[in-house]
Amino acid sequence: MKIRFLIKFSKKSFFEWFLAFSFAGILFFITLWLVVVLYLPYYTRHGKEVEVPYVIGLERDKAARIVMENGLRYTFLGRGLYVIKTVPEAGTVVKKGRRIKLTLSDRLSER
Repeated sequence: MKIRFLIKFSKKSFFEWFLAFSFAGILFFITLWLVVVLYLPYYTRHGKEVEVPYVIGLERDKAARIVMENGLRYTFLGRGLYVIKTVPEAGTVVKKGRRIKLTLSDRLSER
């Protein structure tokens, strides 16, 4: 009885299994295509790039205002009044909304 059931089951359902796996494969590739075409351009923000402004030597408040006006975020490193270094460097093209590290010092001659 078990053998007859297995033979009957395997003959009848091979085509059903084939259709199910074919449908799953097609659905997978459609989903992958939608992710690549619709989601990735949004996530990577193509075409929304800005140049890091030159703010070395400026006071921290003025430098912060310039960075924000360019659509970037900032973080201060150290204590002081003047910006002595930026990471990434000024002139570098980055995505809008990127965080720029502004290193501060009381003296401008430090590097």
